Amino acid sequence: MLFLEGTVRSNLLCAARSCLVAFVIAGMLNLPLMAASARPLGMVVIADHARVDTANAAIGADVFPGDALSTDANGSLRMKVGPSQVYLLSSTAATLVPGENRVQAKISRGTLGFSTTAPEQLEIGTPMAIIRGADGQRVFAQVAVLGPTKMEISAFEGSLLVIAPDGESKTIDQGQTYEATVAAPEPGGGQNQYGVGHSGINWKHVAWVAGVAGGLAAVSWVLWHEQQESCTNPAKIARHETDCD
Repeated sequence: MLFLEGTVRSNLLCAARSCLVAFVIAGMLNLPLMAASARPLGMVVIADHARVDTANAAIGADVFPGDALSTDANGSLRMKVGPSQVYLLSSTAATLVPGENRVQAKISRGTLGFSTTAPEQLEIGTPMAIIRGADGQRVFAQVAVLGPTKMEISAFEGSLLVIAPDGESKTIDQGQTYEATVAAPEPGGGQNQYGVGHSGINWKHVAWVAGVAGGLAAVSWVLWHEQQESCTNPAKIARHETDCD
């Protein structure tokens, strides 16, 4: 009897050890997959009064999917995202979200500038619409989210395609700035051209972004052209050296 109990106990211990070994091996095999899923989407190249999640943003810091990016009222943050550059002006909040073939810079408030030679690899997400390059050419543009139902879009170089959730699209050509607002539904809940209860987007062409937003646009333009997107070496940036084309 004692012999049988000892044999059963020994077999149970062996089985437990085998399960533990198998669990450890499986975990080790999954490490490369976990590392791949946590691959950074961008890198900070300029930061001033800015944060990545709860930490102060530092030059050279990696930006991972879903990291909360934010700037203070007098702050700014510039990132390299593949062949693109994304710039957060003051009082701006955004995140980077991976897609199947592109990265989306998703802005919830504030003003975001972007420049890319590969517009098929970058798009801008806003509460109202998705924005991307229209013709596969180099793009330099700015998006200001002024509220959940209002934004302004400027195309400094290249053309932009703006796609609303219902599939409605709008092309903004180089040199144009448009103000977009959510259109109110028909009174009494009637059906408008977009369908019952759906608001759609009203577009208003403006010669330039007026007032405060205009100042932000001008600042963004100067910063982007004084420090072109090839200036991505953190050490050189820290020493105020540039290696722009």
